[in-house]
Amino acid sequence: MWYTEVMLDSYEFYHYLPVNDDAMDWGLYLTGAGRGRIPACQSYPPPGHPSLYQFDWRRGRTLPEFQIILVTDGGGTFESEPTSRRTIEPDTLLLLFPGVWHRYRPDPARGWRERWISLNGEILHRLMDQQLVRPAGAVCRPPDVSQIARRFDQLLDRIHGKPAENSILLSLRAMDLIAEVIEQTGKSPLPSATRPSRLADGVEDPLVARTLDLIWTHSHRPLSVNHLVSHLPVARRTLERRFVLERNHSILDEINLCRAGRAKRLLSETDLPIKTVAYLAGFTSQERMRITFLSHGQCSPAEYRRRVRMSQNKGMSPP
Repeated sequence: MWYTEVMLDSYEFYHYLPVNDDAMDWGLYLTGAGRGRIPACQSYPPPGHPSLYQFDWRRGRTLPEFQIILVTDGGGTFESEPTSRRTIEPDTLLLLFPGVWHRYRPDPARGWRERWISLNGEILHRLMDQQLVRPAGAVCRPPDVSQIARRFDQLLDRIHGKPAENSILLSLRAMDLIAEVIEQTGKSPLPSATRPSRLADGVEDPLVARTLDLIWTHSHRPLSVNHLVSHLPVARRTLERRFVLERNHSILDEINLCRAGRAKRLLSETDLPIKTVAYLAGFTSQERMRITFLSHGQCSPAEYRRRVRMSQNKGMSPP
C-alpha cells in the first residue's frame, strides 16, 4: 500500500496510509483520511488523489473498501445502485461500501466542507452481515452531528500529526467513530435505510429481493449459494427454485453478473492490473474472470479495457 501525504493548509489535508500486517490481521485498518473545503464552482474531486479514488460524475466509481464521509456547510447530490439519486443536505453522512457503484458531488452553487476516512477489514464486513450498516442506508442525517464531527476531528488530527502511523490503536480510534455513527443512525433509520433497494425493484418475491441485496453487497468476497442460504430462513433447493422463477437465471449467474459489472467499472475507471481487478471484483482468479467475460458473449477483460479507452478518447459511451 502506498503512503501519500498532501497538506493544503492547517485545516485541509489528505493522507493515504501505509497498511501493516498487524492492523490487517486484527480486523480493521485505515487506508486514507482527509478534511477539506470544496468552494463553489470547483471541480470535484480535487486533483492529486490516486487513480483508484478519482472519478467523474458521468462514470461514477466502485471502491474495494469502505468510506465514511461527513458533509457540512453545503450540499450536493449522491447516487448509488441501492439508494437511487438523493439530495445531500448540510450535516449529512455518506457511507460507501466495497463493490457498490456510487457517485456524488457538491452543488456547484454552494460547495461543501468534508471530512472522510477510508477503511476496511473483517469487522466492517461483520457489521454489514448484522445489518448494522447497509448500502441502502448510505445517506443519513445524524441527530447530533457535533458528536460525530468531534470524533472525526480527533481521529483526523491524530492521523495528520503522525501520518506514517497505522497502528491497532488508530483502528480503535476509528471504531469509536464507527460506534457513534451506528448509534446515531441505527436506532431511527431514515427512509433511505428502510425502503427496498433499487436492485430489487420489480422483484415480487421478498426472499429473492433479500438474496439480491446480499449478492450485490457481498460478492466482492468469496460467496457461494450455501453462504447465502446460511443468512436466509430457507432451504437451498427452495431458494434456487424461487430465484430462477423470479430472475430467469440461477443464483450463480447473478453472482457472476454482479462481479462482471464491478470488474467493468474497475477496468474502465482505473489502471489497476487485470489480476488485481479480478481479485477486487470477487473472482477467484484472473482466468475465471476471463471465462465469465467470454461466456456472456463479450470480449476478454484486456480487450474490454482497450475498447473503453478508445471510446473515451473519441468521446463515446463505453461498450
